[in-house]
Amino acid sequence: MVDSFINELDPKYRVDGSCWKFIPVTSQGLFNQKHDDNIFKHHLIILQLQLAVIFTLATLIHLFLRRFYLPRLVSEVLAGVILGPSVLGRFFPNISSVLFPYQSIKILATLTRFGYLFFMFLIGVKMDVNLIRKSGRREWTIGSLVIVFPLLLGVHTAKEISLNVDKIDERYLEGVALFTGVLMLTSFPVVAILLMHLKIINSELGHLTLSSALISDLISVVIVNLDKFGQLTKLASSHVAVKSVFLIIAVILFVITILRQMIFWIIRRTPEGKPVKDAYLFFVIIALLVVAIVGENAGLQYMYGPFILGLTVPTGHPLASTLIEKLDTIVSGWMLPLMSTYCGYRSDLWELNRQPPYWIIFVFTLGFLFKTSCGFIPAICFKVPVKDATALSLMLTAKGVIELGTFATNADKQSTVPQEFTWGVLIVFVLASLVPILTRLLHDPSKTYNGYQKRTVMNSTLNEGVRMLACAHRQDDAMSAIKLLQLTNPTTGTPLSVFGLYLEELVGGSSPLLLNHQLGQKSSSDGGRWKPIIDVFTYFKSQCTKPTQVQVYTAISPPSLMHEDVCWVAFDNAVALIILPFHRKWNRKGNMISDSKELRAFNTKVMNKAPCSVGILIDRDQARTSSITDNSSSYHVCVLYLGGKDDREALSIARRMKGWPSVYLTIVRFKEDDVSLQNGWEAMLDDECLRDMKHQSKENGNVLYKEEIIRHGADTSVLVGSVLDANYDLILVGRHSKSDSPLLDGLSAWTDLPELGPIGDMLASTVISKPVSVFVVQQQVI
Repeated sequence: MVDSFINELDPKYRVDGSCWKFIPVTSQGLFNQKHDDNIFKHHLIILQLQLAVIFTLATLIHLFLRRFYLPRLVSEVLAGVILGPSVLGRFFPNISSVLFPYQSIKILATLTRFGYLFFMFLIGVKMDVNLIRKSGRREWTIGSLVIVFPLLLGVHTAKEISLNVDKIDERYLEGVALFTGVLMLTSFPVVAILLMHLKIINSELGHLTLSSALISDLISVVIVNLDKFGQLTKLASSHVAVKSVFLIIAVILFVITILRQMIFWIIRRTPEGKPVKDAYLFFVIIALLVVAIVGENAGLQYMYGPFILGLTVPTGHPLASTLIEKLDTIVSGWMLPLMSTYCGYRSDLWELNRQPPYWIIFVFTLGFLFKTSCGFIPAICFKVPVKDATALSLMLTAKGVIELGTFATNADKQSTVPQEFTWGVLIVFVLASLVPILTRLLHDPSKTYNGYQKRTVMNSTLNEGVRMLACAHRQDDAMSAIKLLQLTNPTTGTPLSVFGLYLEELVGGSSPLLLNHQLGQKSSSDGGRWKPIIDVFTYFKSQCTKPTQVQVYTAISPPSLMHEDVCWVAFDNAVALIILPFHRKWNRKGNMISDSKELRAFNTKVMNKAPCSVGILIDRDQARTSSITDNSSSYHVCVLYLGGKDDREALSIARRMKGWPSVYLTIVRFKEDDVSLQNGWEAMLDDECLRDMKHQSKENGNVLYKEEIIRHGADTSVLVGSVLDANYDLILVGRHSKSDSPLLDGLSAWTDLPELGPIGDMLASTVISKPVSVFVVQQQVI
């Protein structure tokens, strides 16, 4: 028996057919090898060579396919197909045998399983189960229908077709059920990755799809485990089935009680603001491996234990973010791509030259048509637009790394044939390629705000007042915003509605959140991170003696998609003006202390996509603490008016400030010395907008209007410098992003911050040391 086992080994592992030859894992080096020694016999050398070839080929393919917005998964599977028996193994068998010897494939398979194990743990860490509690009837209906009927009917029908039409052996039925069930599932991680790839995870359609996918995924876990219990009851005695269920429940209870309490103990032992100790991270990883091994022996698939353990880690806590930071790069950047390539490698396209089984044809056609219908019909019933409902149903049928991981880890356990495995990988490949392309055609995020009525401060009616959205990344951003909001002078005739939005980076989670805090309710005080922001806006409301409505939101999302939350809140609440904090910060002494490139990119994205007017607030007046409402000190405001819609919007904001007795408003109009340039439609609109301010400057001592004749851009620069010397507290100016006015001639070439325009860029210069704040306004871009 031993001899037969040795004879089955690769000849290079035997000496004289009976003794084992010890071969080191590592090599002595290329120049230290013996003359008859082969460097490719060492496993580590082969593994390193395989990884280099796999990732180089996948990257080269992705450099081409990304032009078509295809995900990287497609390139990885294609790389595996090229390196496998479909191409390299068939046309270059000698190279294939050297690069991928038999024993090395087992090492790759082991690495893919470890990658899948850690990936499921990270999915549990990132997943916010509270998303289920916040889901409504619409999400529950779509998420339930899209999984229950396709899974149950699809698996049953595929079994019947395989038995009665394909006439396959009953021992292959378990493999048929596995492949059909996997392809009928809706995977939450796959849908979340797809939404991130399409950059619509923060949209209304993205939130609906994500919630439905989470509900569908959790329902499928229950159905699959109940089915497994039923199969175990048929194959073995009821005593064995009950024992297996008891052990599985014991493992789950151990995770959610004992291990969960130990994780919370780690959290309590980690001081706020301090990094998590490495010893605690090692404990969590060891617990992860132990739970996987014990769960597999108890009858629970090895990836479910780590997934449940990941769910016990509180989302957003430093422990979660540290685990993701330590593991995500190696798992998502190395192990998962290796698993996708491994599935492609195991596929043999030459197996497809035979007639495919009819049950596979059913799954690929009628099965997916039925699944998309189960997502489309309820979405239409809940009045989702037809195009969005179609995109929703397509995204809920998306396939990706979860399906490939299930194929890779179960193909060896189940009675499957190479043709079925190849068909399964091919179906995943086709859907992973088509769903992103079709979804982009059906849902264009840039058209979300098309047809949105003109929302500007200038066009806001007196009865409805002005609705403003103040964004804050930190508490001092909110403090700066309320100083500007206090100046807007809400009166009974022109009420003010303020929406505060605290923007927080999504760390340790995959589900972005948009929380609506109703002031005074419990939900607004149980979040330590956003409570200081809520307190700032609560203070602002208490200081307003006139009608003011205040509502606060918290948006938790990736930095690259954070602007979508701002635009959506503004759109949903019919906001007329968005107030953004500047990316540079100054301290009380007037010294610049930070310059964030990420915040600047965020502001630019908001200005390009906002459904209303936008203003960037440059607050240098950090030392000012007195409120404008107490009239204890004067406040000087200046409007630099060059003409155009942005300046008209800035003047409309300043017009609301002139009611305060302590506010002194100055309007400086820049006029060309060429009278012929002062005619035209824009000049008429400017004169009409300034008419009442000219009149009030004669009657109201707090309003001053003056005109300055400008010949060219150099004169404009000099005049702006003189305004800075006049000791104003706040300067309002339009952006003038596309202005060709002679007043700005030559200034655009020296602009470092185009999002502020030529004048705003001059006023935001780092060489200015005076405590003057600037508000750069862009009227809504239609």
